[in-house]
Amino acid sequence: MKKIIKVLLIIVVIFGLAAGGLYFYYNYEQGKKIAQVVSLQNIAMDNYWGDTIESYGQVTAEKAQTGYIPTGTEILNINVAVGDHVEPGDVLISVKKETQDINGKRLEVQKAEQAYIADKNRLERLENTKPIPEYIASAPDTRDIKVSTKSYFLNEGKSLEGYSYGKDDVVFMISDNGRGNITIDYYEPGGKLIYSDKEENKAKINELKTKIDAAKAADSDFFRESVVEDTVEIQVGTFYYDGETGALIGHEGIGLNGEIRERYDEPKGYKPSELKKLIEETTKALKKSDLEYRVQQSQLEQMVNTNENGDICAKISGTVSKIQGAENYNANQPFFIITATDDYYISGSIGEFYLDKVHIGDTVSVNSWETGNVAEAVITSINDTPSKDDNFWGGSGNTNSSNYEFKASFDKSAGIDIGAPVDITITPSTDEEESSGLFIPNYFIRKDATGNYVMRKSSSGVLEKVNVKVGRSLYGSMTEIKSGISIKDFLAFPYGNGAVEGIKCEETESMDGFYDGGLG
Repeated sequence: MKKIIKVLLIIVVIFGLAAGGLYFYYNYEQGKKIAQVVSLQNIAMDNYWGDTIESYGQVTAEKAQTGYIPTGTEILNINVAVGDHVEPGDVLISVKKETQDINGKRLEVQKAEQAYIADKNRLERLENTKPIPEYIASAPDTRDIKVSTKSYFLNEGKSLEGYSYGKDDVVFMISDNGRGNITIDYYEPGGKLIYSDKEENKAKINELKTKIDAAKAADSDFFRESVVEDTVEIQVGTFYYDGETGALIGHEGIGLNGEIRERYDEPKGYKPSELKKLIEETTKALKKSDLEYRVQQSQLEQMVNTNENGDICAKISGTVSKIQGAENYNANQPFFIITATDDYYISGSIGEFYLDKVHIGDTVSVNSWETGNVAEAVITSINDTPSKDDNFWGGSGNTNSSNYEFKASFDKSAGIDIGAPVDITITPSTDEEESSGLFIPNYFIRKDATGNYVMRKSSSGVLEKVNVKVGRSLYGSMTEIKSGISIKDFLAFPYGNGAVEGIKCEETESMDGFYDGGLG
């Protein structure tokens, strides 16, 4: 019984030593890896104060009449002045009828419409374009391979004719690099390598090899073998990730000897920043072509409504609030405006995410394209159903899935005329909790069965996994962190070495290294 217990104790000790060796080897390998980390103070945002909503439109009134006079029209008489009261049928202006080229104006309207549709379609294509990654991160694809070196010595009492090897002199060495390449090196007595790449050594190596082969054939116990084995990490490829989402987008495979076995093709297209710029530029172009189309339509309408005598008449009862002169008038602005009220209004849109933050009675800023005049308008109504009007554009910040039209009124004394194109800006109300969050780039956040997490530099200087509670998205590229980390923390890109807990951290000032294979 005592013998059995003794044998069991020996087995336990052996397994314990083996496990300890494996643990030591694992920690040794981990200790060689480094994860780069960056301070959130350099890349995060903790003082966000809310979105703004931007729209554009034209100033209108509940009861108003505007008239546009095309360039080239000869004006004979102007019968009214600013402040005059007019009734329906009163002659406002008389023009020379034959100077109105209605057919030519119809062609201009068609041309303006085509430009507007082209800009509108281009904007729609851009908005539906899937961007390529803003940043492409890379991480090495590695494998562990075994390498070995076998050294051969003469056994005691053995000798090769013509060579005086000592018992500790290596005669020849066979090396396997784990990649399918095996090399044999031969040594002279005393341990001097016989270089095979030198022409004068080839005959010497062949002579020694012949004697070694003959000795091995005659006596299998002629040589004593010493084997040294090791495990090394080699790169067999590169993984490529979307730097913001962490999604795998490609892989390049490298053979054991460096040859390309799988090729990686870099994505082609627009980056989010490039796409955003193009959308902004196209939106501005659309605003201009939309306005030009409206003006051309108004000019055509005015031509059609001019009677055979060349008279342009009032259609409503009201006061003349604007009238241009017969010489050098601006055909892109209303020639005359008649209003029946002092209240002007504009229409804009708000996204569904803002419906609980924008209310009737809130003020909006109205800025005239023509004069730069700014007015405060008060929201008088907000539609309950989404608008399909293509003339309303959402604001920055969170992406809107649908828009709701609102109307806001302001007094005509602000100096912005009916028909004037304007930009409309709203700053939604936010409470302190909503406006002061910690927002970090999306690419630092991963998700598994435990939830969302980041890889953070711990107080002991090694990488640790930390679960975080996330909130809303900002600009499509940043995510609010409600708990788990602070602005003082350092984070690693959570792929490659940056995904390995317990390895040492190296602080870096920027993200440049992360996107150029610098994942540790």
